[in-house]
Amino acid sequence: MRNVIVFLIMITMLTGCWDLKEVQTVNFVTALGIDYVKDHYVIYAQLLDFSKISKQEGASSGIEKSDTWIGKAEGGTISEALNHMYPSSQQQTLWTHVKAIVMSKALLDKELPDTLNGLLRSRDLRYTPWVFGTEQDISKLFSSVALLNQSSLNSELMDPEELYKQYSSVEPQRLLKLVNGVKEPAASLLLPSITVTDSVWENDNKPQSLIKLNGVYVISRGKNRGFIDQKQLNGARWVSYKYMHKYPLRFETKEGKKVVINVIHPVSTVKLRIANDNIQANINVRVRANVVDIDAGSRVTAVEIKQIAKQMMEKQIRTDYESAKANNLDIYKLDDFLYRMHNREWQKYRSNEHDALSKINLGEVNIDLRVTHSTSYKLSNS
Repeated sequence: MRNVIVFLIMITMLTGCWDLKEVQTVNFVTALGIDYVKDHYVIYAQLLDFSKISKQEGASSGIEKSDTWIGKAEGGTISEALNHMYPSSQQQTLWTHVKAIVMSKALLDKELPDTLNGLLRSRDLRYTPWVFGTEQDISKLFSSVALLNQSSLNSELMDPEELYKQYSSVEPQRLLKLVNGVKEPAASLLLPSITVTDSVWENDNKPQSLIKLNGVYVISRGKNRGFIDQKQLNGARWVSYKYMHKYPLRFETKEGKKVVINVIHPVSTVKLRIANDNIQANINVRVRANVVDIDAGSRVTAVEIKQIAKQMMEKQIRTDYESAKANNLDIYKLDDFLYRMHNREWQKYRSNEHDALSKINLGEVNIDLRVTHSTSYKLSNS
């Protein structure tokens, strides 16, 4: 009898799977888009057919096109817009698997803090989705295809890190970084801008619309301060990217031959000198480089490559800073550095819209570059 009682007690402690739901009975939102039109929010939700994703990831002989569903709802608040989406969703909709959030330029210009507050009130949404800004129609973004008919989970929208490791053009950012960039009084965040291009890849002679990063929005003091094209981000890559894997640098030698090197893992340090109401920022960058390509017949030496590359990087740092500063854009996050390291001086200048940025000028820019590999090219050190 005692054994029976112990057995019954043990049974009551066992867990079960009575409330387990099959994946096909739940709507998992994988990407969220937010626009702001005429004083109200427009929400876009992207759903993927997970049953087809599993087939694509398996050892299937044929390639099946991924099914993407896009929902749209409107409301005076984020919560109201989300609630308007539920009645026609047929089954439970979960936001726990959102991997990307895309925000329109109109929203970044006006309603960013309120939008973030509305999103984060939901216990379902995590702080880890990738975040982007765009001027593109969001439904068109979410309808773009993936290369080789793969799942949209493998696109740059959902997984920008993989391409960034190969080609560090625009640094990906997560929602947590955007929240910090909005709430911190002197922070500047370079929010990736995303668009669609159909000029690169074709399938059966038909252009294919694919995701592409084309620049950044500079987010500071709670809103978008301006857009910078990716071609004007070289200085930011060397100075302010947290972790830049590699990016090509092209230049010509004295003899007119073209050289391409990969700049790898730059590490920068900034020191501020304050005197007579002026702030001077001295920047040091340590970086490695690999030689990728040299025109045939070139007699360029490793010393010449190093010298030209250093001069070019310094010029890019100075030129991009002055160009951004003219538009009151703090791409090197110097205002935040002043706030943290010299708070008394920062307090002195924070009363106006330009804060301390208008007072900060670049001083010394030193590049410590080391050529570590020249592939199959034999370079003279002299």
